[in-house]
Amino acid sequence: MSRKAPTLLFALVVVFILATLMVLFLLVGRTPPTPRPNPNGYDDFLKAAALLTGDVGNASALDHDGLRALVSTNSELLRRLRLGLTRGCSVPTESAMTNISGLLGDLANFKSLALLLEEEGRLAEMEIRYGDAAHSYLDAIRFGNEISRGAFIINRLVGIACEALGGSRLASLVPKLKPDEARSVIAALEKVDAAHVTWAEVRRNEDRFSRYQLTKGFNPITWVMTRLQGWRSIQRAKMRHNRVIAHERLLAIELALRGYESEHGRAPKALEQLVPNYIQRVPTDPFGDRPMVYRPQETNWLVYSVGEDGVDDGGKPVGRSVSGTVTRGDLFYDSPY
Repeated sequence: MSRKAPTLLFALVVVFILATLMVLFLLVGRTPPTPRPNPNGYDDFLKAAALLTGDVGNASALDHDGLRALVSTNSELLRRLRLGLTRGCSVPTESAMTNISGLLGDLANFKSLALLLEEEGRLAEMEIRYGDAAHSYLDAIRFGNEISRGAFIINRLVGIACEALGGSRLASLVPKLKPDEARSVIAALEKVDAAHVTWAEVRRNEDRFSRYQLTKGFNPITWVMTRLQGWRSIQRAKMRHNRVIAHERLLAIELALRGYESEHGRAPKALEQLVPNYIQRVPTDPFGDRPMVYRPQETNWLVYSVGEDGVDDGGKPVGRSVSGTVTRGDLFYDSPY
């Protein structure tokens, strides 16, 4: 037998395995498309984006009058966006798969809508309307969650960015909120958490997109290599998904603890004492599927998530994440996103 024979046999085996993997991927785990809500809040978001007036990307440099003019000019946009938040929402997955360039354009516009909500909140803060500011930031969180439904990883990453915009501004409001305002924020955060898009849903839609690509004549060898190379990117995206959820849960707990301390003059001995008067249930840590770490300290406390490394670092705050690495340290409600 010539030396070329084993090489040819090995190549044939590899091609057979790759072809088998491709067929299994196409056939196994297929789920029928989920019916889209009608009316669909996603359509309202698209209509809102078409109404945008002004440069929201540079709005942070505006003074009070300029900011008020920007928000006032876009009042119909904000009304339409909030109408979408009252409806069921889902990306039209089938059409999105066939028009990725259009989808990317929509996502860029959606980021501008979240920025406008942030600026609306900033205007309310300037006018010492902290409850209204919290409402704007909560809507940015809701918006980020809703535009992630029925979509792919790229949609979820934009949704996470929108949630982080609202969450970071909301965290800065914590000391300024009145008790009734804080209770309203906690209830809103719990409602978002109960209906939060799951990572499993995002992955299912991403797999549907991969199957669609294969049916368009993609090379199976190229597909397998792309899947392997993209694994780390997918894991980083999952970390960011869990991170934003941890922030929002910690924010609700922090507000509940402040309410408890204000009424009782001390911190509770355990987070369970917050239920049900301050929160409906004790949220789990998405980085470990166990309760958040809580350590009472008389009238103060430490409450945190173990973070991306899954290790309790004793309350050592995490630094800003570096692309491609797992950050060490623990996450607090006001940790950097």
